[in-house]
Amino acid sequence: MTAAAKRVRTPAQASLRALRRAQILAAARSIVATLGLEALTVGALEQNLGFSRGVITYHFKDKDEIVAEVLASAVAEIDQGTRESLQRPVSVAVAVRAVLETKVRGFLSHREAGLILISFWSRAQASPTVKQASAGLYARYRKQSDRLIVLARAQHGRCRARPGAFGAVMVGVVIGLVLQSWFDPSLDVEAALDEAARMLTAHLE
Repeated sequence: MTAAAKRVRTPAQASLRALRRAQILAAARSIVATLGLEALTVGALEQNLGFSRGVITYHFKDKDEIVAEVLASAVAEIDQGTRESLQRPVSVAVAVRAVLETKVRGFLSHREAGLILISFWSRAQASPTVKQASAGLYARYRKQSDRLIVLARAQHGRCRARPGAFGAVMVGVVIGLVLQSWFDPSLDVEAALDEAARMLTAHLE
Protein backbone atom coordinates (compact mmCIF):
# COMPACT_ATOMS: atom_id res chain seq x y z
CA MET A 1 0.00 0.00 0.00
CA THR A 2 1.39 3.39 -0.94
CA ALA A 3 1.95 6.20 1.57
CA ALA A 4 -0.79 8.19 -0.18
CA ALA A 5 -3.24 5.32 0.20
CA LYS A 6 -2.43 5.02 3.87
CA ARG A 7 -3.34 8.68 4.38
CA VAL A 8 -6.81 8.22 2.89
CA ARG A 9 -9.37 7.94 5.69
CA THR A 10 -12.80 6.37 5.54
CA PRO A 11 -15.76 8.60 6.49
CA ALA A 12 -15.95 6.81 9.84
CA GLN A 13 -12.25 7.45 10.52
CA ALA A 14 -12.58 11.10 9.53
CA SER A 15 -15.62 11.47 11.77
CA LEU A 16 -13.80 9.90 14.72
CA ARG A 17 -10.79 12.14 14.15
CA ALA A 18 -13.00 15.22 14.10
CA LEU A 19 -14.72 14.06 17.29
CA ARG A 20 -11.43 13.44 19.12
CA ARG A 21 -10.04 16.82 18.08
CA ALA A 22 -13.23 18.52 19.27
CA GLN A 23 -13.07 16.67 22.60
CA ILE A 24 -9.44 17.62 23.15
CA LEU A 25 -10.11 21.24 22.20
CA ALA A 26 -13.15 21.44 24.50
CA ALA A 27 -11.15 20.07 27.42
CA ALA A 28 -8.27 22.46 26.70
CA ARG A 29 -10.66 25.44 26.59
CA SER A 30 -12.22 24.42 29.89
CA ILE A 31 -8.80 24.15 31.57
CA VAL A 32 -7.70 27.58 30.33
CA ALA A 33 -11.03 29.24 31.24
CA THR A 34 -11.12 27.81 34.78
CA LEU A 35 -7.47 27.41 35.77
CA GLY A 36 -5.53 29.66 33.41
CA LEU A 37 -3.25 29.12 30.44
CA GLU A 38 -0.35 27.83 32.53
CA ALA A 39 -2.49 24.90 33.70
CA LEU A 40 -2.91 23.64 30.14
CA THR A 41 -0.54 20.70 29.73
CA VAL A 42 -0.74 17.41 27.87
CA GLY A 43 -0.73 15.71 31.28
CA ALA A 44 -3.74 17.75 32.39
CA LEU A 45 -5.57 16.78 29.21
CA GLU A 46 -4.74 13.11 29.78
CA GLN A 47 -6.24 13.30 33.25
CA ASN A 48 -9.25 15.32 32.16
CA LEU A 49 -10.15 13.17 29.15
CA GLY A 50 -8.87 9.75 30.11
CA PHE A 51 -6.97 9.66 26.80
CA SER A 52 -3.37 8.47 26.50
CA ARG A 53 -0.67 10.95 25.57
CA GLY A 54 -0.37 9.13 22.25
CA VAL A 55 -4.01 9.80 21.38
CA ILE A 56 -3.63 13.51 22.16
CA THR A 57 -0.38 13.94 20.21
CA TYR A 58 -1.85 11.99 17.28
CA HIS A 59 -4.53 14.64 16.85
CA PHE A 60 -2.39 17.65 17.81
CA LYS A 61 1.34 17.53 17.14
CA ASP A 62 2.23 19.40 20.34
CA LYS A 63 0.97 21.70 23.08
CA ASP A 64 1.66 24.80 20.98
CA GLU A 65 -0.81 23.62 18.35
CA ILE A 66 -3.44 23.05 21.04
CA VAL A 67 -2.81 26.50 22.49
CA ALA A 68 -3.13 28.08 19.04
CA GLU A 69 -6.43 26.27 18.43
CA VAL A 70 -7.80 27.33 21.83
CA LEU A 71 -7.02 30.98 21.08
CA ALA A 72 -8.38 30.82 17.52
CA SER A 73 -11.62 29.19 18.65
CA ALA A 74 -12.17 31.77 21.40
CA VAL A 75 -11.51 34.72 19.08
CA ALA A 76 -13.85 33.27 16.42
CA GLU A 77 -16.61 32.65 18.97
CA ILE A 78 -16.43 36.15 20.44
CA ASP A 79 -16.16 37.69 16.97
CA GLN A 80 -19.28 35.89 15.79
CA GLY A 81 -21.22 36.65 18.96
CA THR A 82 -20.47 40.37 18.92
CA ARG A 83 -21.47 41.29 15.38
CA GLU A 84 -24.20 43.87 15.58
CA SER A 85 -26.95 43.82 13.00
CA LEU A 86 -28.76 47.06 12.24
CA GLN A 87 -31.10 46.07 9.43
CA ARG A 88 -33.04 49.33 9.20
CA PRO A 89 -32.22 53.03 9.45
CA VAL A 90 -31.97 54.14 13.06
CA SER A 91 -30.95 57.23 14.95
CA VAL A 92 -27.35 57.68 16.09
CA ALA A 93 -28.38 57.21 19.72
CA VAL A 94 -30.15 53.92 18.97
CA ALA A 95 -27.21 52.69 16.89
CA VAL A 96 -24.66 53.48 19.63
CA ARG A 97 -26.73 51.66 22.24
CA ALA A 98 -27.20 48.67 19.93
CA VAL A 99 -23.51 48.37 19.11
CA LEU A 100 -22.50 48.64 22.77
CA GLU A 101 -25.07 46.12 23.92
CA THR A 102 -24.25 43.61 21.19
CA LYS A 103 -20.55 43.71 22.06
CA VAL A 104 -21.05 43.47 25.83
CA ARG A 105 -23.75 40.80 25.62
CA GLY A 106 -21.61 38.89 23.15
CA PHE A 107 -18.84 38.60 25.71
CA LEU A 108 -21.20 37.83 28.56
CA SER A 109 -23.03 35.11 26.65
CA HIS A 110 -19.73 33.49 25.62
CA ARG A 111 -18.16 33.52 29.06
CA GLU A 112 -15.73 30.66 28.49
CA ALA A 113 -14.34 32.28 25.33
CA GLY A 114 -14.04 35.62 27.12
CA LEU A 115 -12.18 34.08 30.04
CA ILE A 116 -9.84 32.36 27.60
CA LEU A 117 -9.01 35.71 26.01
CA ILE A 118 -8.31 37.23 29.42
CA SER A 119 -5.98 34.34 30.25
CA PHE A 120 -4.10 34.91 26.99
CA TRP A 121 -3.67 38.65 27.58
CA SER A 122 -0.78 38.00 29.95
CA ARG A 123 1.10 36.42 27.03
CA ALA A 124 0.31 39.12 24.50
CA GLN A 125 3.69 40.86 24.69
CA ALA A 126 5.70 37.63 24.72
CA SER A 127 3.76 35.82 21.99
CA PRO A 128 3.40 37.36 18.49
CA THR A 129 0.53 34.94 17.76
CA VAL A 130 -1.46 36.01 20.82
CA LYS A 131 -0.69 39.68 20.20
CA GLN A 132 -1.75 39.49 16.55
CA ALA A 133 -5.00 37.65 17.31
CA SER A 134 -5.98 40.06 20.07
CA ALA A 135 -5.00 43.11 18.05
CA GLY A 136 -7.02 41.86 15.09
CA LEU A 137 -10.13 41.35 17.19
CA TYR A 138 -10.01 44.84 18.71
CA ALA A 139 -9.09 46.47 15.40
CA ARG A 140 -12.30 45.03 13.95
CA TYR A 141 -14.23 46.42 16.92
CA ARG A 142 -12.73 49.87 16.37
CA LYS A 143 -13.58 49.76 12.67
CA GLN A 144 -17.16 48.70 13.43
CA SER A 145 -17.49 51.47 16.00
CA ASP A 146 -16.13 54.09 13.61
CA ARG A 147 -19.04 53.37 11.26
CA LEU A 148 -21.11 55.30 13.78
CA ILE A 149 -19.18 58.42 12.81
CA VAL A 150 -20.29 57.95 9.20
CA LEU A 151 -23.89 57.58 10.38
CA ALA A 152 -23.63 60.72 12.53
CA ARG A 153 -22.25 62.79 9.66
CA ALA A 154 -25.01 61.56 7.37
CA GLN A 155 -27.72 62.46 9.88
CA HIS A 156 -26.31 65.66 11.39
CA GLY A 157 -23.94 66.92 8.70
CA ARG A 158 -21.15 67.04 11.26
CA CYS A 159 -19.40 64.97 13.92
CA ARG A 160 -16.63 65.95 16.32
CA ALA A 161 -15.55 62.37 17.05
CA ARG A 162 -12.29 61.24 15.46
CA PRO A 163 -12.02 57.89 13.66
CA GLY A 164 -9.75 55.48 15.47
CA ALA A 165 -9.88 57.37 18.73
CA PHE A 166 -13.65 57.00 19.01
CA GLY A 167 -13.44 53.29 18.20
CA ALA A 168 -10.73 52.81 20.82
CA VAL A 169 -12.95 54.42 23.46
CA MET A 170 -15.85 52.16 22.46
CA VAL A 171 -13.63 49.10 22.85
CA GLY A 172 -12.45 50.34 26.23
CA VAL A 173 -16.03 50.80 27.42
CA VAL A 174 -17.03 47.33 26.26
CA ILE A 175 -14.08 45.53 27.87
CA GLY A 176 -14.42 47.60 31.04
CA LEU A 177 -18.10 46.75 31.47
CA VAL A 178 -17.51 43.08 30.72
CA LEU A 179 -14.71 42.77 33.27
CA GLN A 180 -16.64 44.64 35.96
CA SER A 181 -19.72 42.49 35.45
CA TRP A 182 -17.63 39.32 35.77
CA PHE A 183 -15.94 40.52 38.96
CA ASP A 184 -19.07 42.09 40.42
CA PRO A 185 -22.31 40.30 39.42
CA SER A 186 -24.32 42.99 41.20
CA LEU A 187 -23.37 45.54 38.53
CA ASP A 188 -26.44 46.90 36.73
CA VAL A 189 -25.24 46.28 33.17
CA GLU A 190 -28.33 47.82 31.57
CA ALA A 191 -27.92 51.06 33.50
CA ALA A 192 -24.21 51.16 32.68
CA LEU A 193 -24.95 50.61 28.99
CA ASP A 194 -27.48 53.44 29.03
CA GLU A 195 -24.98 55.79 30.67
CA ALA A 196 -22.18 54.81 28.29
CA ALA A 197 -24.45 55.21 25.27
CA ARG A 198 -25.49 58.71 26.36
CA MET A 199 -21.89 59.84 26.80
CA LEU A 200 -20.67 58.34 23.53
CA THR A 201 -23.65 59.65 21.58
CA ALA A 202 -22.84 63.16 22.80
CA HIS A 203 -19.45 62.92 21.03
CA LEU A 204 -21.18 62.08 17.77
CA GLU A 205 -23.35 65.21 17.76
